[in-house]
Amino acid sequence: LQALKRKPDLFLCSNLDVKAVFQCGVLSLKFPEAPTVKASCGFFTELLPRCGEIAPVGQVVHENGKVLLQAVLEGVGGQASRSLMDHFAEILFALNKHCFSYLSVW
Repeated sequence: LQALKRKPDLFLCSNLDVKAVFQCGVLSLKFPEAPTVKASCGFFTELLPRCGEIAPVGQVVHENGKVLLQAVLEGVGGQASRSLMDHFAEILFALNKHCFSYLSVW
């Protein structure tokens, strides 16, 4: 999360597997530890606004965003602690704001 905030062009690096990082974030949303889930939510709320400006991020979100949406809805549906709902809501807000055309398809 800190790397994304401070150096977003890290995601332009050809050696970085953006899809793997994205998948790790999605898996982290399902962890039982609240701090891990909170950090993962923060990662996605920083990542999603960059869909339009960083092509590799936009492509991965386009291709794998449905999995993210599913994980968020599962968390909201009872898999995650109630104390984390604001963090999941921030992801939904970011999806709605920055990936609306995909969100309606997913």
